[in-house]
Amino acid sequence: MILAEGRYWRAGLTRGAVSLSLRRGALPDDLQELRDFQVAVPLDKWNLVVKRVSGDRKLLGGLLLDFAKHKDRVGTAVASDRLLSELRRIVLDATSVLVEEGTLALVPAEGQA
Repeated sequence: MILAEGRYWRAGLTRGAVSLSLRRGALPDDLQELRDFQVAVPLDKWNLVVKRVSGDRKLLGGLLLDFAKHKDRVGTAVASDRLLSELRRIVLDATSVLVEEGTLALVPAEGQA
């Protein structure tokens, strides 16, 4: 199931994980090395990505390393301003769809009422 799609990124739900992948045909020539880049984040870890996506790119990249298929390409993916800005939007859009579909639930943070 496709959750969100942009010019460069696609987010989908597969077997209890959110798959973030780059769309091959849309990548500019200078980023063709990323054509097979994919990250599969288990749903129970998705909140970590959502928390880090708007912050420092190095923290996000470090987190994506844990879930990336091609770990050597994570740095290039988060270093590109074009890719990073769209990734941020795709993550938020995918999260909205997951909540709307009932796949994810919003719960108050610990200590909050």
